[in-house]
Amino acid sequence: MKGTKEVVQEAYSLARRSDHRKLRELVADDATWHPAREGAWNPCRDGDMVVRTLVWRAGMANRLRPADPIELGDRVLIRLRGARLHRFGATGFRPKLFQIVQVRDGKIVRMQDYPGREEALAAAGIRA
Repeated sequence: MKGTKEVVQEAYSLARRSDHRKLRELVADDATWHPAREGAWNPCRDGDMVVRTLVWRAGMANRLRPADPIELGDRVLIRLRGARLHRFGATGFRPKLFQIVQVRDGKIVRMQDYPGREEALAAAGIRA
């Protein structure tokens, strides 16, 4: 079985290639994805929505890439890199966006975006 970090890296790799079918195998049916701030965009409520959103965000339109993964048991904290981070709730002069991805039984079950590293670490239960 793949580790949590490997599942997340594979998911982003498949999303970049727009491989919906293989990506869908890595996302649970009841998976959810929540924005960095309310109103930034509608949260994803099922696996199909998560797959479509991940392909859109990682694909040619936005080119978001995961970086600096920190494995936290069944979760991974990643920093997202890309040119259009402000679209997804990143703030500041040099916008940064962080994400916690939860994996269970080799499938992504929850994704949550955070506008800053401190918020993401606090949500993960780690002091910055």
